[in-house]
Amino acid sequence: MIDKTNIRMWERWSPPRALRNRGRDGYSYLHVFIGMLLALQLAACGSRPVHQPAVVMDVRSAMQLGMQAYQDNRYAEARNFFGRALARYRSVDDRAGQLDALIDLADSALGQGDYAAARACLGDADNILANGNFPDRKPQVTLLEAYADMQAGDQAAAAKTIDGLLDAAGVQADIRQAALFARTQVAFDLKSADAAAWLAKLSASLGENPDALNKARYQRLEALAARAHGNMQRAAALYAQALSAYRAAYFRPGIAATHEEWADMLMTQQDWTGARDRLQRALNVRLSMYDRSHSVRDLEKLAEADKALGDGAAAFQATQLADYLKNGGDPNQTSVQFQQ
Repeated sequence: MIDKTNIRMWERWSPPRALRNRGRDGYSYLHVFIGMLLALQLAACGSRPVHQPAVVMDVRSAMQLGMQAYQDNRYAEARNFFGRALARYRSVDDRAGQLDALIDLADSALGQGDYAAARACLGDADNILANGNFPDRKPQVTLLEAYADMQAGDQAAAAKTIDGLLDAAGVQADIRQAALFARTQVAFDLKSADAAAWLAKLSASLGENPDALNKARYQRLEALAARAHGNMQRAAALYAQALSAYRAAYFRPGIAATHEEWADMLMTQQDWTGARDRLQRALNVRLSMYDRSHSVRDLEKLAEADKALGDGAAAFQATQLADYLKNGGDPNQTSVQFQQ
C-alpha cells in the first residue's frame, strides 16, 4: 500500500483488512462487561429479562458502526465512531477496549493519510501495552507504526521496524503476511538490491490462490519490478489487472493508489495527457474519502502535468486547491471547485 522512491510521499496502499483479526462479530469487544452481565443474570428471577447497561449498548453500536464505515472506506466517519467508543471504554476503565479502539483509530487515520494522528493514537496504545498484558495486540501496533513511517517517507525506519516484526516469534499469520507486503514495498522504495528476493518471499507466502485484494496488491509490486527492468508494457498490464480487481471490490484506496502509480510511470515517460487522466481519477477517489494529504499530492502532480501540457490556468487552479487543502480546507468543497 507505497512508492516513495527518492522520498516521494505517495501512499500506495492502506493497512490490509486482514489486520482485523479480533473476531469483529459485534460481540468480541464486550469482555470488560462480562462480569457485570453475569452478575445481572444471577440476580435475575426466573425468566425476567436482563437489561444491558447503556454503556454496553453504546460502545457495541459505536464499534459496529465504525467497522461498517471502515469497510466502506469512509474513514472520517469510522474515526468518529471509534473515537466515541474510546471515550466509553475510558469511562469504565476498560484498558483492552481502549487498546482496540486506539488501534482502529490509527488504522482509519492511516486510511486518510493522516499519519500524525495515527502516531498519536499509537503512542497512547504503546502506553497501555507498557502497563498491561496484551501480547496479541503488540504486533498490530508495531505494524501500524511501520505504516506511519512509510507514509511519512521514512522508509529506512519502516524497514527496521518490519524486520524486527518478521523476526519475532508468535506473530499472527495475517500480521506476518501484511508485514511481508510492507517490507517488499519498502525494498522497492529504497531501490534495494534484494527487492526481487522480497517479492519472491511474498509470492511464496501468498500461495497459488490468494484473495482478490492480496493478488491486486501483489500485481502492483510486480509492476514496480517490471518498471525497474524497463518493461513498461508489462507494468501497464499489471496495473490494469489490479485496477479491475479493486473496482470489482469497490476498494477505494486500491483504486486511487493504482491510478497514482500508473500516473507516476506515465510521467517518467513524459506521457502528460495519460498521466493527467490517471491523476484526476485518483483525486476524485481521494477527495471522496476526505483524504487531504493524498489529495494534495495528486493536485501537485496535476499542476506539474498541466504545466508540461502548457495549460497554465489549470496548473494554477490545481496549485491553489492544493494550498487550500494544506490550510485545512474541506476536501468535499475542493471536489466541487475542481469540477467547475
